[in-house]
Amino acid sequence: MPMNNTQERMVHLCSQFQINASDGFVDIASTGPQSSLSLGGNLLQLNSASCFLTMNSQDNAGIIQLSTAVGASDSAILLTANGEVNAAQCSVSPQGILLMYGPPTALGYIQITDGEMMLGMGPALTGSQIAMTPESITLKVGTTTLTLTSDGIVANSGGTTVAISPEGVTEELGAITRELGMAGHTLEAGESTVELGMSGLTAEGPTGSLAFDASGEISAAMLTESADAVLSQESALVNIGS
Repeated sequence: MPMNNTQERMVHLCSQFQINASDGFVDIASTGPQSSLSLGGNLLQLNSASCFLTMNSQDNAGIIQLSTAVGASDSAILLTANGEVNAAQCSVSPQGILLMYGPPTALGYIQITDGEMMLGMGPALTGSQIAMTPESITLKVGTTTLTLTSDGIVANSGGTTVAISPEGVTEELGAITRELGMAGHTLEAGESTVELGMSGLTAEGPTGSLAFDASGEISAAMLTESADAVLSQESALVNIGS
């Protein structure tokens, strides 16, 4: 409503606020929803129903405090600065802390949430990222990742995966798998398998097999043995049959 003179303005003001001044302090409080402004020689305090701002000076120390009410679970404190090229933002909320800086298309950020901390730089699809949880650390650049846990290390790039654990090393590339363990090597490619261990060598495929341990055995649906110059076979007993 319009106010025409000083007296009317004072009446209207006092119907909305209460002002108290004593001992160098001034308190202004609203008569409606709870909010107040307190002024002192070394104190400035602004309170509302869910937000609080305090500026305090003591000797050679200055304190600025921003806070929200305990029950205001959807509250947040935002600090934002925008430049012609880069922008900066800091967000603090009950859900976590987010700090961002850089051009809008490739922001660098640090984010702390419940049980996870992330650090990222560059575009989302090709940039770098570090993610930490109480159980693991994951490094990521583009589609290449490296994850460290108490159980071992797993590296992945495209379709290639390498896993390192106390039990050994496993490599995977499409249908090809290679395992290195205490017992030896195992190589699988489709339906073919080669195992190299302490006791010997075995190989199996769709059309034949090969085994060398205490004895040697070669079997196949059709087997051809040839030599360009010399073929030698030595054994205490040779048995060839068909």
